[in-house]
Amino acid sequence: MNNVNCWRQGRSGISMSNMSNVYLADNFTPCEEQYLLIQHYKMHELPLDVLRKLPILLIKTHVIQSVNHDHKYLWAWVAQIINEMGEYKNSSILSDKQVLNRLNLIFRMNLLPFISLSSNFFKNNPEFYEICVNDFIISAHLAFPTLERLLRIKCKNHVTLDGRVIRSFDKYRSGDRVNKISSLLNLVQEEYNELDSALEDFYLTCREVYKNDEKDKFRFIDEWRNKLLHGEEFWPIMNAVIINLIILILLYEIPFHDYPRIRDRALKGLDSKINYEQMFKKFYPPRF
Repeated sequence: MNNVNCWRQGRSGISMSNMSNVYLADNFTPCEEQYLLIQHYKMHELPLDVLRKLPILLIKTHVIQSVNHDHKYLWAWVAQIINEMGEYKNSSILSDKQVLNRLNLIFRMNLLPFISLSSNFFKNNPEFYEICVNDFIISAHLAFPTLERLLRIKCKNHVTLDGRVIRSFDKYRSGDRVNKISSLLNLVQEEYNELDSALEDFYLTCREVYKNDEKDKFRFIDEWRNKLLHGEEFWPIMNAVIINLIILILLYEIPFHDYPRIRDRALKGLDSKINYEQMFKKFYPPRF
């Protein structure tokens, strides 16, 4: 991506010889000003087929350890859309209210507005300082089990919500338990065609950026989950990848031909006067 090349060429104004141990979020350098998608297009005006490509393309910015404004606008818009799907929820994985509530909490964690770490707010509220500095850790603890539940709902013909196999697949037989996200992703790719090529692109992009094991496509997700659960080093960009994967799955739950109608409903809701209850369902645009 042009933004990545701009950073590599030193045109961001931030000079760093080694990017491997650096995390940069919400930056707005000359590179972002020139190359961010939202500098040229409005996220809500992009067609659905373009939106479905963004969760994968944006992973390429992680080469420079960056979660930029394009990520936040995509996350916020998808959050807005899934809360405005109305009757379309009934035929999707979003018919599970527990999943939707958990997704909303995940989006809130990842869309927290930036507050300067030296602000008086943090000086007077040290508890919130710890939450904001470690928001990606909290998010990841929510995101992994939510991703697993989404996939189990998606694979309901093969697996129950508690992970029990009801139809044999791969190495699993009826009555076995599935406790690996990688196994569910492989099942989705093999049995549910609408996500096949998207998941393949997701895997290939992650392999390019993170140099993952080629033999077991999605094993790195299981490994990241184990790192998180066992208190090992866990980077914010790992959380961003899992959020993007969730976003990718959600975008394929939106009926392609009905997307304009759902989009217009979401925009109309944003334009109208928001009452107290509706305030908690407003995600877009993100605040910085």
